[in-house]
Amino acid sequence: MAATIIETDSRVPPYVGSVANWSKRSLPSTSCRNVKLSGASNHQEKQATILSRSSGVDATEEVLEQHLPKPTLFNLLAFAALCLSIFLVALDTVLIPTALPTIATSFHIPDALYAWVGSAYLLANAASVPFWGKISDIFGRKPIILIADAVFLVGSILCGISGNAATLVTGRVIQGLGGGGVVVLVHICVSDTFGIRDRSFYIGTVGFIWACASALGPVIGGIFAQFAGWRWCFFVNIPIICTSLFTLYMCLDLHNPRTPLLAGLWSLDWLGASTVLTAAILLLVGLQLGCTSSFTRPGVVVLILLGGLMTLVFSITQWWTEKNGRSPILPLRIFKDISNMSALSVCACDALAFNSVAYFLPIHFQIVLNLSPSATGIHMLAIAIPLATVSLASGYVIEKTGRFLEILQAGLLTMTIGIGLLVSLDVTHSMGKIIAILVVIGFGFGPNFGAPLIALQTRVRDSDIATGTSAFGFVRMISGAIGVVVGQVVFQMMMSKRFNGLISAGIPEDLAHRLASGEALSLAPIVARLPDQQKLVVKNELSSALSSTWIFYAVVSALGLFVSFGIKRTKLRRESECATELESVRSEVVCGK
Repeated sequence: MAATIIETDSRVPPYVGSVANWSKRSLPSTSCRNVKLSGASNHQEKQATILSRSSGVDATEEVLEQHLPKPTLFNLLAFAALCLSIFLVALDTVLIPTALPTIATSFHIPDALYAWVGSAYLLANAASVPFWGKISDIFGRKPIILIADAVFLVGSILCGISGNAATLVTGRVIQGLGGGGVVVLVHICVSDTFGIRDRSFYIGTVGFIWACASALGPVIGGIFAQFAGWRWCFFVNIPIICTSLFTLYMCLDLHNPRTPLLAGLWSLDWLGASTVLTAAILLLVGLQLGCTSSFTRPGVVVLILLGGLMTLVFSITQWWTEKNGRSPILPLRIFKDISNMSALSVCACDALAFNSVAYFLPIHFQIVLNLSPSATGIHMLAIAIPLATVSLASGYVIEKTGRFLEILQAGLLTMTIGIGLLVSLDVTHSMGKIIAILVVIGFGFGPNFGAPLIALQTRVRDSDIATGTSAFGFVRMISGAIGVVVGQVVFQMMMSKRFNGLISAGIPEDLAHRLASGEALSLAPIVARLPDQQKLVVKNELSSALSSTWIFYAVVSALGLFVSFGIKRTKLRRESECATELESVRSEVVCGK
């Protein structure tokens, strides 16, 4: 069998797609997977460098399995830096709410602005996710994740030195923009660095880091607010993110298409980017305003309807962009595959359930069980510790066995059972039983951080890894936000039905109105000062309303388990396929004749 070295015309520019459609004709009709095996002989490298035809891919799998390189020190250092970045982004999601009362007192923040200190970060984070993935396709992963880290750093500094509430909210928006880039680009960089089977372990490790940050965030936020000052909630980011920036600059070595700035900007789907950004902002702002006021207000209804309309417009723009030979920000072809849609639906259901537990369990702990915020944070470790452990372990098992679907479905089943058990909670349950239920929930959530993403990445093109990962992150962020809002609506509906019962028990009318309108968590100190009989009535009514809320989320979890059966089993390869949609065409491949 002879081998021929093919080198493309050096005149072809190092970017393709809408910028240089002619370059597609410079390549053979088959796709190239160029795998560099450090430490292998030249003959082994030639065997492992593959020109994928419909016949011949399977014949090379055995060669790849035998001669795969181990991750280098630089790979591992870069991965550690990525973990530092994701740790800070996750930390800032849960750290600030604990310190928010202290911040509000410092700036005398009005009620209308109070919620936006936390929400501004989440809104900017979710809305920016699709944009970051696409521009990393154009300009390369390394420069874009460095920019995302830098934006997060600027936002942290601005928040730390802010002298008023408006500056603080602005800083949180900038933080959120950078954080959205970090969330999606960490997963994309891991996907580019490691083969799809090996990356399951590293994605599981990212889930482990996220869970640790979620567990430590409330505790750290409380300590800073009480002892060091709330500004340290932001200043603590500076040395850590600088360390991550330096390490990524020195160690992250991924394919860079070196696209010229103007050509790259021209190739970006600006219409799609603007419509998806507008849709996300309208929808999320409408949901946030509905939570803080009322969903029946005309302004709230208009925002939500416009958000839905812009989502439809975005879908049309993606179809039009792809039809005209350009590169859409979220290609519709990703959503046409049943397995992909099933994986994204599982992601959505998991995000709804995960955020609900983080939001509604503190109500049960602080009002029904009369625990302090710090004690609540400690008890939430019963979820965080098994979640982190199982996330790491499931990634390891997927790496060794190549089986991800069974692990995912086991996690979804366990999650459904755990949330279903929350329905039985009332004012008389022992703490031991509650902790046992939380451990079950943690075991259920563990596999769901990485396995759905692996399921999605096995079905998309190599050039769509970034956009597919962006879609995954976008669905998770949006679903999490919507899930909490829908849960609040269910909770408020149940509490409004109990309004007359609260009044007849002698609860002050103003307090009863506030309890029925969803302000339960902020009213914990007031409820604690009520006479014992009235306090018991409030606890029973809240516990009953929470049970109805848990029923809703148990159904959502069961739906996630049901749709997971639409995910197709795919053999996980071990080789890394680092391909961007606008990657360099100039390459050297070995072609068997």
